[in-house]
Amino acid sequence: MNQSKTGLNNSFYKWIDQLRRSKRKLPELLEKLDYYKVKLIGYHGISYDQIGSGTSDKKGDENLLYWIDKINQVEDEINKSNQVIMKYQDFKNTLKEEQKIILDSHIDRSNVLVILRELGIKRSSYNQKKEDIIRLWICYKIKSDSKSSMS
Repeated sequence: MNQSKTGLNNSFYKWIDQLRRSKRKLPELLEKLDYYKVKLIGYHGISYDQIGSGTSDKKGDENLLYWIDKINQVEDEINKSNQVIMKYQDFKNTLKEEQKIILDSHIDRSNVLVILRELGIKRSSYNQKKEDIIRLWICYKIKSDSKSSMS
C-alpha cells in the first residue's frame, strides 16, 4: 500500500488493495478448489460392506472430512473474493467512461502518462478526476453500508 494516503482517502486505497488482492487470488483459489475436488473424488469412501459389518474406518472418515473442510474453506474465500469484485463492478457501472478508465488504470497500476495521453488531459485534471472518483466511492460505500445494515 505504498501510495496510501492519510485521512478520508485511506479507506479508498485499502479497498483498491483488497480488490487487487482478490483479482490476483481468485485464479489460484479456483485452481486449489479443483485440486481438492479431485482429491475428494479419488478418495475411497465408506463402502456398504463396511457399514453392514459394523466396522468403520475412523482414519478414513477423518480424511474424508478433512477434504470436505478444505473445499468449504476455499469456497468461502472464493465467495469473499467474488463479492469484492462484484462490488467493484457495481461501483464502476455508476461512473462515466472517463472515470472508468482512470479507475481501471489506477487498479492496474498503469503508467499515468499513457492515460493522460489517451484521455488528452493534463495531470491536474487527472488528479481532480481521481479525487472525484474517491468522493463518489465514499458516497457509494456509505449507501451500500446503510443498505446492508438495514437488511
